[in-house]
Amino acid sequence: MTPTVETPATRTGRNRRRPLTAGSGAIDGERWRPGGARRRADESAAPSKGNNQAIREVNRSIILDLVRRDRRISRTELARRSKLTKPTVSTIVDDLIADGIVREVGFGASVSGGGRPARLLDFNEDSAAYLGVHFGLQNITVAVADGRGQIFETRSREAIFDSPARSLKALRPLVTEALRAAHVPRARLEGVAATVPGLYDQESGVCVLAPNLGWRDFPVRAALAEELGMPVTVHNMTNARAVAEGRVGAARGVHSYVYVYAGLGIGSGIVTDGRLFLGQRGLSGEVGHCPVVSDGPLCGCGRRGCLEAVASTMAIIRGVEQAMAAGVQTMLRDRAPLSATAITQAARDGDALSCRILDEAGQHLGRGVAYLINILNPEMVVLAGPYVAAGEALLAPLRTSVAQYAIQSEGVAIVPAILGENADLIGAVQMVMDQTARSYRIVGGPASARASY
Repeated sequence: MTPTVETPATRTGRNRRRPLTAGSGAIDGERWRPGGARRRADESAAPSKGNNQAIREVNRSIILDLVRRDRRISRTELARRSKLTKPTVSTIVDDLIADGIVREVGFGASVSGGGRPARLLDFNEDSAAYLGVHFGLQNITVAVADGRGQIFETRSREAIFDSPARSLKALRPLVTEALRAAHVPRARLEGVAATVPGLYDQESGVCVLAPNLGWRDFPVRAALAEELGMPVTVHNMTNARAVAEGRVGAARGVHSYVYVYAGLGIGSGIVTDGRLFLGQRGLSGEVGHCPVVSDGPLCGCGRRGCLEAVASTMAIIRGVEQAMAAGVQTMLRDRAPLSATAITQAARDGDALSCRILDEAGQHLGRGVAYLINILNPEMVVLAGPYVAAGEALLAPLRTSVAQYAIQSEGVAIVPAILGENADLIGAVQMVMDQTARSYRIVGGPASARASY
């Protein structure tokens, strides 16, 4: 696959700039032209002043991303990998060093023939910081990340339900405490991203519905920006987790995959050709509200038989409770309180009731996954949620159901997520870096390269 370049809103130095269109991005250091013809990014034919500036910005961003991703790299290696000329690379590197974004960190190995060893470059992770915020069903969490996107400080408090305004008010002291503990001044923050477990309209900045938090039609983006005093990006929780698994998790190096989360709610994040698919307004991926059982249990959305109504955490707990009330023997009677963790562990211990309930949930989930495979034809499906830890008690019936309902499931890997509950914060940081970092991420390259969203 030919590498392409993502062009989110980025910054050169400290100056904001408009996003570039897909047609003006660099491809391995080259300029794209209609008809497939290419020329080097630093050798444009009769470019205008505006085009020159765009080319310089793209070239700078490619070099910066290579330095940030690959620790201790020489100018010569940057020129080779970016396909830019050595003078162009040297000029860009000198600017990055002057801005304090890149630093020289010694010399490489001596070269054959007695030549002088190359100076090595590294990214200065202290040159920027990012803030991730997660409005979860148990906690509100704030994470501070360095310029590489590595989270190194978090602060949490109990979630607040039915009052988004109070949730936002509770956020400010958390941010202050986290930044103080991280020794990061506010002036170093490049951006803030938040995640919400519900329907979020990217166009209007409104959380349309987060039923498990009690939020409805809340202008969360504007409210957060006012509360924190700086621009904020907001994302659906499942989309953020999908990005995280693609960058540093189970789907790293995979260009088309679907992330499916089954917990208190059920949703999916769709990545196709290395890009997160959001739909018209960012409301894509709501597989949890697709009916899989005719005239089934009532769902929180008001419809019956939705996947979420028969395979979510509450649906599984409800099934166990009903069986216990009917006198079914289970080791769960001795494991109060009843929870996803208790049911998962009981299934791992061979409890017949837990295995049966998870088998039923796995069949329903498999049907939903099969529909996603039929529509999207992904390389991989990444499964996440509290019951995935039950292993084959859930995954075996899920795969059987996928084989039954998917037209062509062969070759589609179905794997568990590996990042755990911090995935939303990791994804939030990665996504705000895309929108504010002085970088364009190259996609479509080798498996070791990070995909762009």
